[in-house]
Amino acid sequence: MSKYRKVSAKLLVPGVKLTSAIPDPENARVRLLGEGMEVTADLILRLQLRGVKSLLLSEKDIAILNAFTPQGRAVKVPPPPAYVKSSTINEQTLILDQHLEADDEPEHENTLPFAARARKPENCSYEPGMTHQWASETSDSIESINQIFDETLATHDGSVAPLHATCQDILRRMTEDVDALVCMACSPFETEYPARHGVHLATMSMAIGSQMGLDEALLIELGVGCLIHDIGMKAIGTGLFSSKHPLSDGMLKRLADHPVRGAEVIGRFGEQVSIGSQMVSYQIHERCDGSGYPRGRHGDAIHPLAKIACVADAFIGMISTRPHRLAIQGYHALVQLLKEMKQGKFDATVVRALLELTSLYPLGSFVELTNEKLGRVIRAGGASFDRPTIEMWDTRQRISSPTVLNLQHDHTIHIVRSIATPAAA
Repeated sequence: MSKYRKVSAKLLVPGVKLTSAIPDPENARVRLLGEGMEVTADLILRLQLRGVKSLLLSEKDIAILNAFTPQGRAVKVPPPPAYVKSSTINEQTLILDQHLEADDEPEHENTLPFAARARKPENCSYEPGMTHQWASETSDSIESINQIFDETLATHDGSVAPLHATCQDILRRMTEDVDALVCMACSPFETEYPARHGVHLATMSMAIGSQMGLDEALLIELGVGCLIHDIGMKAIGTGLFSSKHPLSDGMLKRLADHPVRGAEVIGRFGEQVSIGSQMVSYQIHERCDGSGYPRGRHGDAIHPLAKIACVADAFIGMISTRPHRLAIQGYHALVQLLKEMKQGKFDATVVRALLELTSLYPLGSFVELTNEKLGRVIRAGGASFDRPTIEMWDTRQRISSPTVLNLQHDHTIHIVRSIATPAAA
């Protein structure tokens, strides 16, 4: 059963179908809107006339309403803990370690890069209604993934078909609007961990992989590995890491063990999960300089797909709210990522692909412009990292419809800085 939170009534927007009923704030027995019904402009007007300023909404619906809104407010990235390596070994990790040492990666057919099928509209906003539809579909996928996790941990059995279906949905969205897809990935909401995190991570990783020229089969392997990578965290208990205080030595040891535990659980799926997907899950927390975990692998000892997932996971992690800190604004997260890339932690080719997809001011970010107007980044500018396409308003209230402006075509306007998401009008 979904939890409810008290939120501003300004969060409601017309056209969204909510999964749970909205109770009347003055009488919980009365429903303002029934389950599965669409929010209308008339409902919002009636709430305003009644002076209703806050509502109880389910966490699932709050996540849907926030699907394309970055949560980042902090500008300072706290230093990461000193991760430790795991000494735990099981049958599945032995298989994966031997595979790495043998370097016997299976041959893939020479097929066309998936990027040839991706669609990137120019000089326009996202298609009306598409964002709400994607958010609702994603919510359904998250429920399926959570169910897989629970069934696998409880019964040692399960099917990965829903994982493949989620990855196919991500690929389909790339063929509809790759910028909108990346914008959604850049706006993780802090509910339903770890499945929701896995979906945002898979989306960003697959977009990066496509940008780097991977074909559909490899993108699916990458996505499945991302979706399932935190099943080990659920196995050891996510509550262990809900503290608002720094991780203790014992907690760091448990943290280092979770990919090892995850490998054991994923091994129960047998050949349903490819070696490539298993490597993503096993090595996603490794770093190219050997500072990661569980094994402290360096450079070429990290699987190529895992190197992509490493970058995406670090980025999505920073822009997500955590118990011990606020979400980091996307711009500041990318600056930190670039700093760590220069230190040798991340593959430079992967980081560049991420920048080409997001711009230096990640999609969805609100920015201050040199003409003192408000902007929202909606389309990346490829190699022109600081010249994306924006929606532009005269004021932060966003009362009027925005003007769409490609900053590569208008060099009289520049981005001054990134700002936190302004309050809704």
